[in-house]
Amino acid sequence: MSRAEIESFFIRYRDAFNQLDGDAVADLWHVPCGITDDRVVTWWSEDAPMRANHQALCAVYAAADYAHADFEIVHAHAMGANDAFVHIDWALQRHDGSLLQRFRTGYNLRRTPAGPKVLLATAYSEDLGAMKKENRHAAQ
Repeated sequence: MSRAEIESFFIRYRDAFNQLDGDAVADLWHVPCGITDDRVVTWWSEDAPMRANHQALCAVYAAADYAHADFEIVHAHAMGANDAFVHIDWALQRHDGSLLQRFRTGYNLRRTPAGPKVLLATAYSEDLGAMKKENRHAAQ
C-alpha cells in the first residue's frame, strides 16, 4: 500500500468525521473489524453494530461542539501489497477554533476492492469520557 493511498484514505476518513456522518465513517471500516483501547477489545463480525458505534461516536463529537479535525501521519509502514500500519496524530477543533482534543491512534488498514479500510484501530489516547464530562458541565 503506497503512502499516497494511505494519505488519500485518511483525507476521506477525516472528511467523513468532519461531516459527522457515522455511516460514511463506517463505510471506511472493513467487516469484520475491531477497535481496542487500554481496557477492552471490541470485534465486530457484522456491519450493524460497528455502524451503530460510529453513529454514536459522531453524536458524542457533535455534543462536544466538534467542528473539524486535522491529522498528521506520524508513521506509515506498508506490510505487503494490501496492508499497512499507520500511526495518526489527530487534532479536533471546536466551532470557536479552540482545541477540543489532541490524541493519537494506530490503524491497521486492509486494501479491498473498494479501497483501503480500517481492519483494526488502537485508540490508546483519545479521551471520550472527557468529552462527555465537558458536555455535562456545558449543559448546567
